[in-house]
Amino acid sequence: MAWPVVVQQVAFTMVQLVDTLLVGHLGKDALAGVGLGSIVFWIPQSGIFAVGAGALAVVARNVGAGHRERGSVTVAMALMMVLAWGVLLALVMALAADPLLRAMGAEPAARDAGVTWMRAASIGFPLTAMLWVGNASLQGAGDTRTPMIIMLVVNLVNAVVAYTLINGPGPFPRLGVLGSGLGATSAGVSGAALVLLALAAGRGGLRLQPLAAFRPDAGEMKRILNVGLPVGLENLQFNLAFMVYTRIIASLGSAALAAHRVTLSVEGLAFNPGFALGVATAALVGQSLGAGRPDLAERSAKAALVWATIIMTSMGVVLMVFGEPITSLFVSGEDAGEVVDIGRQLLFVFAFAMPAMALSLTLAGGLRGAGDTRAVLAIGVFGIWVVRLLPAYLLAIVLGFDAPGAWLAAVLDINSRAVLTWLRFRQGKWKAIKV
Repeated sequence: MAWPVVVQQVAFTMVQLVDTLLVGHLGKDALAGVGLGSIVFWIPQSGIFAVGAGALAVVARNVGAGHRERGSVTVAMALMMVLAWGVLLALVMALAADPLLRAMGAEPAARDAGVTWMRAASIGFPLTAMLWVGNASLQGAGDTRTPMIIMLVVNLVNAVVAYTLINGPGPFPRLGVLGSGLGATSAGVSGAALVLLALAAGRGGLRLQPLAAFRPDAGEMKRILNVGLPVGLENLQFNLAFMVYTRIIASLGSAALAAHRVTLSVEGLAFNPGFALGVATAALVGQSLGAGRPDLAERSAKAALVWATIIMTSMGVVLMVFGEPITSLFVSGEDAGEVVDIGRQLLFVFAFAMPAMALSLTLAGGLRGAGDTRAVLAIGVFGIWVVRLLPAYLLAIVLGFDAPGAWLAAVLDINSRAVLTWLRFRQGKWKAIKV
C-alpha cells in the first residue's frame, strides 16, 4: 500500500519544489515572499487535515467491517464539510494576505511578492481541499494507486502552467510570482475534477452519489469530526508555532528566509517515505481494528516502522553529503552564494532528524488510524511549543548560531516526539478505542 503513496507524495511535494525552483530564479525576495505566503496557508490547511484524517480513519473502519456503502456516505459528508471550509478560508486568505505577511516580518519587496502569490493561489483553495480529502478517503478504502495517478497529473499541470505563466514564452504573458499562484490554482482544479470522477466511478469500492452530499448525515459527520478535530488542532497549533518559528528566522534577513524556504521544500521530499508509510499504517490499522484483528494492526505498524527507518536514515545521509549541490539547484543570481551556504548548513543539521522522523510519522499514523488522535495532539503540542520554540530563539538569536541554530531546535523537537510516540504506541491503549 505504501509505494503508491510515496509516489503520490513525491508528486505533491514536486508541486512545491517546482514552484520553489521557478520562483527562486526570480530572486531572493520573490522566493522569501512565496515561502512566507505558503507557510501562512498552512493555517487554514489544518481544517483540511482534520476532515481528511477523520475520513481516512472512518472509511477504513467501515471497509474493515464490510460496510462499504456506509463508507460512501462518509466520503460525501467529508467532501461537503471541506468544500464549505475551503470557500470560507479562501476569502479570508485573499483579503488578509497583506496584514498577515506584515505580521510575519516580511521585508517590503518580499511582502509584495507574497501577497500577489497568496491572492492567486487562494482561488483554487476549495478545490485543493476536496482533492486532499478525496484522496484520503480512497486511501482509507485501501486504494492508494488512484491518488498516486491523480497527483502525477496534478504535478504535470502545475509545472506546465506555472512555468508558462512565470516566464511567458512565446505569446504567453510573463507574470512572475502571479504565474506561480495561478499554477497552484490550476493544479487544484484539475486534481479535484479527477478525484470526484474517480469516486463517482466507484474506485476503492466507494461510490460517490452527488446528491448524497446535500443530505447531511449527522452521525457520520460526528464520527469524522471525533477523529479529525484533534488532528486539525494538532496541525493548527503546529502551524501557529511554526509561524513564530519562521518569524525568528525572518528576523535574520531575506537570505536566511530564502534558504529556509528551500530547505523546507527539500525536507518535504525527504520525509515522503515516512509520511507514505504512515498513511499506509493508518489505513491498515483502521481496517484491522474494524475487522477485530488488533494483532494484525500491531504487526502492520511495526513492519512499516522497519522500512521507514531504513529508507529515511539513508536519505539523511544523502542530505548530509549533498546539501550544497541540492540547494544550488534552487537559487541563482548575485546573492545565490549566501543562500546556498546557509541551505547547506540547514540540510546537514536536518539530516540528524531523519531516523526519528521515520518513527514519529509511522507510529503516529498508526495511532491516528486507530482513532487515538488526542494523544498525538498532546505529543505535538509539547514538542513544538516546549522543545522547539524557546531553544530556537536562544540558539539562533541569543547565542548567534543564526538559522542553523533554529533548525537544531527542530531536530530536538522531532526526536522528543519520536520517543513519546513510541511510548504511547507501546502502551496499546489504541487497540480498544471506538470510532
